[in-house]
Amino acid sequence: MTTPAAELPELATANDEHVRACTADGVDHDYRPHLGPRPGSSGRGVARDHAYLRCVWCHAVTCGNADETDPCIEPYHHRVPHRTRLGTTWPIGGNRPDPTPKGARR
Repeated sequence: MTTPAAELPELATANDEHVRACTADGVDHDYRPHLGPRPGSSGRGVARDHAYLRCVWCHAVTCGNADETDPCIEPYHHRVPHRTRLGTTWPIGGNRPDPTPKGARR
């Protein structure tokens, strides 16, 4: 199923049928930086774009923020545990594991 980009929402979540279909064959989303308006921005004052990680095929936006180191790459509103590209996982509603090994100095 290929949908022209003009027919896709600017930013899609895990609830969108195109997002679910995008990875149905077992491939991961192809996330790239995308600038767009901040959620809830009224358009008044200085417009400040927000950097999202968005799939080039289905426009899914990641759960994690583009400015994070190794963000969660599951689509926003996912129902499975959080997951990063480097393999860190943690439950929804839980805290991300501390990346600093025990005994290491900060």
